[in-house]
Amino acid sequence: MTNTYLIKKIIIPTFITAAFAFTLCGCVDISNREFIPEITSQEEENAGVGGILLITDTESETDELTQSMPSRPENVTELSFSPEQQSFIDSCLFMGDSICSGLGANGLVESCYAKAGVAARNIEEFTFEHGGAQVEPLTAIVNSGKKNLVFIMGMNDVNIENPEEFTVYYDSFLSRVEALCPDASLYVLSITPVTEDSSFCYNYEIDGFNDVLKDMITNSSSAARHFVDISVSLKNADGNLMPEYTAAADGVHLVKAAYYDILYSLCEGAGVR
Repeated sequence: MTNTYLIKKIIIPTFITAAFAFTLCGCVDISNREFIPEITSQEEENAGVGGILLITDTESETDELTQSMPSRPENVTELSFSPEQQSFIDSCLFMGDSICSGLGANGLVESCYAKAGVAARNIEEFTFEHGGAQVEPLTAIVNSGKKNLVFIMGMNDVNIENPEEFTVYYDSFLSRVEALCPDASLYVLSITPVTEDSSFCYNYEIDGFNDVLKDMITNSSSAARHFVDISVSLKNADGNLMPEYTAAADGVHLVKAAYYDILYSLCEGAGVR
């Protein structure tokens, strides 16, 4: 017990802060990897709280959808959602991190509560604008009146905790949502991949988090929870985020085209055609 406590409380935080060129498991060299940059004063107003944050530049997320997407009709455009799909998308509340915020920034969804730095471990430390006031996440969810709740977060958890801790935080938050919204359906979307040359993290790490997250959702006793893997259609044959889906230097944040694909995956996961 003492050794486990020391590893979790002393060795792991020290490893994260110093970004040593090895891991506690497998001694994988990550000396060329960078951790999430500290927030700058210019970004503080929209970033909320949470310490080390993943920052987004929404100006880079303006590309039009010009190519066909995997498992989608060729030459898909913003008008390609069926009436049923568009109605379902409009019925959803989206909540999460800066990846999630791209849905709102690109005008693709009506209700989007998202900020840079949001993670499963700290989401309840944030507030979101609702009705002209800053409110806590659970208050925003309840007051929205939405019956389809979509959560996109986890990128800010990957470099901070292990997959098991991540799912404990996530499960705890979802349980509180379910207690307040017993008639709602909860759609938990997988963490999106990064490009091959991204210095943020490795895709095998993200895949590990997604595997555990999927297990947590599918093995839950709650029939309201649904796991949707949005990562498959964003990846190339090598399992990395397709370069055309990001214009950001970090290889993490997405262009508008990727969000169409995400919404298609959501609709498919919800059985809406």
